[in-house]
Amino acid sequence: MRIVVFGATGDQGSAQVRALARSGHTPVAVSRNPKPWTIDGITIETFAADYADLGGMARAVEGSDAVFLNLPSTSFQAAEPLIAAAHMIAKAAAASPTTQALIFNTSLPVPQEKRGFAAQDARFEMRRLIFDSGIASISIEPVVFLDNLLKGWAWPSIEKHNKIVYAHKPTLDVSWICHDDLAALMIAALDRPQLAGRSFAVGGPETVRLPTLAQKLGRAWKRPLTWESQSIADFCQRMRQVFEGKSSLEADRLIGELYSIYSWYNDSPERPFYVDMVPVLKELPVRLTSIEEWARRQTLPATA
Repeated sequence: MRIVVFGATGDQGSAQVRALARSGHTPVAVSRNPKPWTIDGITIETFAADYADLGGMARAVEGSDAVFLNLPSTSFQAAEPLIAAAHMIAKAAAASPTTQALIFNTSLPVPQEKRGFAAQDARFEMRRLIFDSGIASISIEPVVFLDNLLKGWAWPSIEKHNKIVYAHKPTLDVSWICHDDLAALMIAALDRPQLAGRSFAVGGPETVRLPTLAQKLGRAWKRPLTWESQSIADFCQRMRQVFEGKSSLEADRLIGELYSIYSWYNDSPERPFYVDMVPVLKELPVRLTSIEEWARRQTLPATA
């Protein structure tokens, strides 16, 4: 199948392009400034467009069998243009004579009702517009990514101090998922038109708390890892430094949003980071990657 992947050069989209190519599909990687891309000797077709170019988004869909839609976070930039882009892409897919499905990666948990958190509410609105567009659509909604542990807000503490520092309370149950498993679940959704209109919260095969996460990663990386439950206030201050000058939103507004949503993640009785994958895998059958297996596969930033 010819699958157009929006957001193809982001971490999540890149994993989807790789997985599609390796499973025999033909991915088309849509990004603002595409560069030559080869995966295992396969030349990847690219298409130049950005989310402000609504006409380009529509043209990118032409001739596709399906669309994988990844969108930038609205925690760090205005939501309205991205909501408009999601709507345009979905309408273009619905109007295309060849496009049979749209798989939407929300990139974060999205409740069935709005809760007043800007990032979630934007994804909620995107999902509504996509489902109402007329294209057969499935929403895949991952919780927390293992791959985040290799990013600038988490990896330095692991590298320098052998400590996982994360804004999760010690009793928080988290079904960590990796980018590759998200891609596999999205590919599995391609062949299941009967699931159109459904939303699937997805996680990995294991649900763990911070102490167990440290044990598993320590074994895989052969490091004596410890852990620290970072306060949400300290986490927000760290994120303010990481995104200084990179966000189109005011710093106070951004930090306030992060504080509110991480408080909800930690304290909500709905357990937003926990997913029972048994019923999900009955409808989207894939082999999920354990925490230690994922960790052993990684090229760690310190040795890359």
